Amino acid sequence: MTDRRKILAGLAATPAAFAPAALGAQPAEHADGPSDCACERPRGGPYAGYFPNVVVVTHEGRRALFYNDLLRGRTVLVNCMSIANEAVYPVTANLARVQKLLGERAGREVFMYSITVDPERDTPRALSEFAERHGVGPGWLFLTGTPETISTLRGRLFADAGGHAHGGGHAQDCSMGLVRYGNEAVGLWGSVPAKTEAEWIVRRLSWVTPRESVSATPRRRGPSPVLTKGPGARNAGGAS
Repeated sequence: MTDRRKILAGLAATPAAFAPAALGAQPAEHADGPSDCACERPRGGPYAGYFPNVVVVTHEGRRALFYNDLLRGRTVLVNCMSIANEAVYPVTANLARVQKLLGERAGREVFMYSITVDPERDTPRALSEFAERHGVGPGWLFLTGTPETISTLRGRLFADAGGHAHGGGHAQDCSMGLVRYGNEAVGLWGSVPAKTEAEWIVRRLSWVTPRESVSATPRRRGPSPVLTKGPGARNAGGAS
């Protein structure tokens, strides 16, 4: 709690054009409000220090810390998109089918985040209208932020997904063609092409989703033991 108060207090001290109120307040129409947050990470999953704790703005008009508020301890599905790019590379409609297949698990067991790569045009209002057109339900947020914030998130979440470039070059940016999924609490992560059939994406999510442990007494499998009553007794299936 102390760490969170320090973070939000630090954000409030930024210039007026960048000054966010407490989490949940309505931001300005444009997404140039958030500023990057190089704050100390609280305890989390095995890779807590790897994920940026930058400030993002949701399509619902709320500010959030990417790691603290959206990622920590959750099973998530993350992709990059832009409203303009959907005309030539539609992905959101496919992910809408994923959310529908998840049913009540969406927003309870699995959280979905779509990060725009065009923050100057994809404002919270534009993203909200876009989400409404696709029937987006609870548990799925469209995120925007400063160009620096978006670049940081793309580089950290997707640059390594397609493998490092050879010859000392930069890692390949696969952010527009992949969906990353993972269980942050235990450090299980994977990726799948963004246009993969929705049923298969849901199946992949099940590989990292926690399952209830079996509480019943383990039962022995295999052949039943041979029972005898004494040295001269008849064995099962054999003569004395």
